[in-house]
Amino acid sequence: MNTTTYRSLLVHTAAALSADDDPDGLPAQQALLLAAHAGIRRTGGTRGADWDLFAAAVTQALTGLQADLPDPPILAAGLPSPGPDSTELRQAVIELVRVLADRYAAAARGPAGSPWRRLVWANAAHQLHDAAAELA
Repeated sequence: MNTTTYRSLLVHTAAALSADDDPDGLPAQQALLLAAHAGIRRTGGTRGADWDLFAAAVTQALTGLQADLPDPPILAAGLPSPGPDSTELRQAVIELVRVLADRYAAAARGPAGSPWRRLVWANAAHQLHDAAAELA
């Protein structure tokens, strides 16, 4: 029996993200996909505009970040639902998205990557900051 929950995936993804500082690395991409999953696949209760705006901002950031990457990762089928809206769910998702926003902002200010890639990272940081604000 598979007992993986969305929250356990968040914890695992956050740990992998803290061990890899590459803004275009697999842990960052997986974290973005998992955040988007929360906004798109949330179940239970009514869908609020805040979740819709969150999902739009995260997926826009994800689309921009993956546009220039060869073979970007995708989420596996059968991921657990994030479940109904709750303070705990929001906090966990906000924390992950803020870590990502900070990661992309730091990468944009740093010397690595082409000027175009740094602009892409800066744009993603802005979108992710906005996404977190929607749920706060």
